[in-house]
Order: sequence, then C-alpha cells, then structure tokens
Amino acid sequence: MKTIDVLIVVDTLGALAGGLSNNVYLVDTNKHFGSGNEGQVELKTACKDGQVINWRVCSISPSNDVSITGFTGGIIEKKVCRPKQQGSDLDTYWEGMVETQGDKGEYQYSVVLDIDGMSKTFDPFLEVK
Repeated sequence: MKTIDVLIVVDTLGALAGGLSNNVYLVDTNKHFGSGNEGQVELKTACKDGQVINWRVCSISPSNDVSITGFTGGIIEKKVCRPKQQGSDLDTYWEGMVETQGDKGEYQYSVVLDIDGMSKTFDPFLEVK
C-alpha cells in the first residue's frame, strides 16, 4: 500500500488576522482518485486500514512560522490513527498509520497548528474505504 502525503498550506497572515477556515488549503497524493474537497480546509483523505499517512505544513508567507503541534478529535479518541512527529529540525512531519481493524467510515479530526506562537485548529477528515 502506498503512503499518502498530505500538504497543509497556510496563508499565515490571513489566519492570524481572522481564522483558518478561509486560509488553509489541503491537498494529498491521492489526487482525484478518491479524496474529496482538495484545496479546501476540510479535505477528505481517502485511505485504507493499514495505510500510512504523512502530514506536512508550510506557510505562503516566508515571514511567518507555522508548525503542526498535534492532532485531536475522532481519529485519536477512536484510535483510528495516532500521528507522531517525525524527521529532523530541517524536515519535520507527522506520520500515522490507519488502524481501524477493518472498520470503514468517515472520521473527523483536528490539526493543531502553531502560527508565530498562536495556536489554531481546523478539522479535516479521513475517509476509510
């Protein structure tokens, strides 16, 4: 099974001035083969039990720092996927394995971001097929 990479792109200036709902854009390596809402804040990443997912974040503005500080919500509470920080200072990402023991369904989760010291969250989905 292939690893799915999710890229979170943040308009950090907009997010700091307002919120994340209109300032976060997500895409994954599934392209149009199963995932939905690409380019929006509520990406639905299509995946299978046993598949590995990697999350990375970057800022549109080079003058702002953004990082993932954690995950909360349904995927954590139901033990569907428990991402852990990986990599080095130069390339940090979060990796988690989908572990539904054969269950299928849609699971919402929250990604916690740190933008220049301010904590903000948004809520995409995993769609286990």
